[in-house]
Amino acid sequence: MTNDVTNPEAHSEANPETNPETNPEAQVEKMFEYGYRKSNYGPDELVTDAHGNPISVVDAMLSAEEAAKAETSTPHLCYYSPRIPGNTGSAIRLCAVTGTILHLVEPLGFNLRDTKLRRAGLDYHDMAHVVLHPNFENLVESMPDSRIIAFTAHATKLYTEVEYRPTDILLFGPEPGNIPDPMDIMAGPHVAEQVRLPMRPSLRSLNLTNCASIAIYEAWRQLQFQGGK
Repeated sequence: MTNDVTNPEAHSEANPETNPETNPEAQVEKMFEYGYRKSNYGPDELVTDAHGNPISVVDAMLSAEEAAKAETSTPHLCYYSPRIPGNTGSAIRLCAVTGTILHLVEPLGFNLRDTKLRRAGLDYHDMAHVVLHPNFENLVESMPDSRIIAFTAHATKLYTEVEYRPTDILLFGPEPGNIPDPMDIMAGPHVAEQVRLPMRPSLRSLNLTNCASIAIYEAWRQLQFQGGK
């Protein structure tokens, strides 16, 4: 007979406090069993430094001034008032792997310390590609020499018909919902181009970060994938 004390699996099944099937807290704990991320990190411990030590998410981010001076191999990406933390978490990772700077314009529909951002597996180096702006005017004023290219279903020009520059800002509005799209932002005088992604007319839309990924990689392709391998 197997001794439950020396058999971890049997002990877990016998102990309802550690059995994920009977204890919701144990089930949540099991969800976080990947990488270095731990479920007992506090709300200000979203990202970790190079040594795995938790740090404040704000400490890892770029300032608007630093972003404006940075030399990039891809256009900048901007999410205006994003509402779904998982989309922003995926965009942060997208920008980290492509060397893109992500601008998030408030108001956000979530707290940057949301646990769903944590589940995207973000770390210090990912957040070093992110800038937070209190409003859209702050973005425009901080990057006066950049073209703003708005991605919107109302456009007639396709996204492939633009010759992208590293100084461009690719602008995406909020995820669809019960808040009207901010056309004063997506079609304002600060916008140099409006473009769209083609899709079948019977379907509503693509996921926000799927759209951003298509746009960033097309721009990066045009720029010869500089900085990549």
